[in-house]
Amino acid sequence: MSTSSIDDKDITRELWQSRLPICFILSDEDMSKVNRSESPEPLYLMLSRHSYFPCIIEKIFRYYSTYYKGNLNDQTNSINLNNLWLEYESIPLKWHYPIGLLYDLYTSSLSSSSSVSHLPWQIIVHLSKFPENELIRFPDIESIEAHYMTTLKEADALKHKGQIIGDMQKRDHKQLWNSLLQDKYEAFWNINIKLMSYTDNLQYFRYIPFRIYILDKPFMQKLFSPYDIEQNKWMTLYDLLQYTLNHEVQCEKLANEKKILNNNIENYRVIIHGVQPPLHSPIQWLSEYFSYPDNFLHICLIENQMR
Repeated sequence: MSTSSIDDKDITRELWQSRLPICFILSDEDMSKVNRSESPEPLYLMLSRHSYFPCIIEKIFRYYSTYYKGNLNDQTNSINLNNLWLEYESIPLKWHYPIGLLYDLYTSSLSSSSSVSHLPWQIIVHLSKFPENELIRFPDIESIEAHYMTTLKEADALKHKGQIIGDMQKRDHKQLWNSLLQDKYEAFWNINIKLMSYTDNLQYFRYIPFRIYILDKPFMQKLFSPYDIEQNKWMTLYDLLQYTLNHEVQCEKLANEKKILNNNIENYRVIIHGVQPPLHSPIQWLSEYFSYPDNFLHICLIENQMR
């Protein structure tokens, strides 16, 4: 399967350059604690789809902390970065999901509209009452870098038995992360192209790194090869979805789940990077050109009959 055309390579650049305008609004509860004569205006930022909220959380904190009553060093009336969390439509947002994934999953699922156009995305900023049972506190940059590298290594283990990333030097790992942070497309792909190569005399990845997300469900992840040797055919996005959903339904039946997952693909909109790709798209091609920088395909399934 040829995947070397100029148009294909342009796709990775377009996805890299994709931005989301986001409006951060201080919660009503925290707003009551600021100086009313200087109530903070919403903070507007253009953020990369493939970035993570911890990468800009200090900027959000610095903006709102200047409006807070009293001296920030006064422990009786101070705010703490550790207590900051983000919410959309009463749902606390997970920091370890890419921003674009969070947007696709929640704005599409929680709207009656069939179009993905809820911009700017309005997110509520909380500085208190951290939801301990629902979220892990925002980590420092080093921790999100470690999370990113762990996910990247998992993807390479699926594609190449970990051979590619294992042969890289630490400076290559660092270049991947730093170029992601600093928005340097060329520097990132100079290294990432190695992770998109083939090994073991194959012309495809051993398994496709993917995760499927449905609102209010844990993400789904299975072993899935992009090429069926017995039938001598390339597998498609439809094949991957059908296999994963059917497998998940069987697991739920065995576990006597009260509500069984809908495994009819026609009842979902399929969104990757804000795009609805054709279901006949070869999954190998999608993995090479539509994966996030962590090398995973993050696939959102949006039920058509959502409220």
